[in-house]
Amino acid sequence: MLPAGYLAWHSLCVVDSLAMREINRLDQVFTFGEKLSFLIPHEWIEGESGHEGTYLYHYPDADSGWLRVNLLTSKGPGDPAERLQELFQKKENFWVDEKTGNLVNSYEKEIEEDGELLRTYYWLVGNFVPPDLVQEAVFSYTILRERTDEEENQAVINVLSQVLPRADFYRVVE
Repeated sequence: MLPAGYLAWHSLCVVDSLAMREINRLDQVFTFGEKLSFLIPHEWIEGESGHEGTYLYHYPDADSGWLRVNLLTSKGPGDPAERLQELFQKKENFWVDEKTGNLVNSYEKEIEEDGELLRTYYWLVGNFVPPDLVQEAVFSYTILRERTDEEENQAVINVLSQVLPRADFYRVVE
């Protein structure tokens, strides 16, 4: 039984429903040849990122609020769990998502691009896929800095902060 105010969409994903005021439903997307899946707001569409190996999601006609996703994969000798741990120990702060075992590093950064002040929120999410893969999904959500405190943007950031750390990694036999 879930506490009051919580909703479940996926066996591994429980989201605080108070954060969902502006988001009616979440959809699971599969990317990178089904090597990675995660949840995004139902209303979002896939856009053109302009960069190979990057997926882009946003509300239709958005002028702020873009989620970009990259997947880094390494294959090598040794225990992949140890290699993953070594990778994340190099990061300033990281934590373990209890439901998935994913290692997560999240932070935010302000930048200026083409004269616009932007704030980008990052979630670096990693796990290993037996027998020998280490995978790290790099999620970045960028909004106009002047809109950082808007309630709708804060709700989206809150939801992304809950669902992105629970991304699922898969081994695809090619």
